[in-house]
Amino acid sequence: MTPEQASARAALLLIHRLIRHHGLTYEEAVTAVTQRRRGEDGPHTHLVLAEATAVLREAMEPLRTFAAALRPAAEAAARAMAALTAALRTTPATTPARPDRPAWATPYGPPPRRRRQSRKEAARVR
Repeated sequence: MTPEQASARAALLLIHRLIRHHGLTYEEAVTAVTQRRRGEDGPHTHLVLAEATAVLREAMEPLRTFAAALRPAAEAAARAMAALTAALRTTPATTPARPDRPAWATPYGPPPRRRRQSRKEAARVR
């Protein structure tokens, strides 16, 4: 849906709601929505803003209910993550403060170097 189509559908929705909830005629509702879109003042432009606010409130109600239901789980998860972070920040007493070798070194020494084969040796292997 393009922005123009969305704007037209929103205007039709507001016109329908103005007719149904405020008893305006079709022409009065269309005029009020058009005036509000142009930024003009008219006898019914305040009703357009009231209906737009009501539409948004109705659309957001399921999201508010979902967020309220999710809040305890999110708070519990936040507490668990804070406890995990605190546990990971403390260093256990069993770990030595300074290891006997650098962190990148292994106890087995460097990896063995691969010897390059000559062409004759490679041909024999195949």
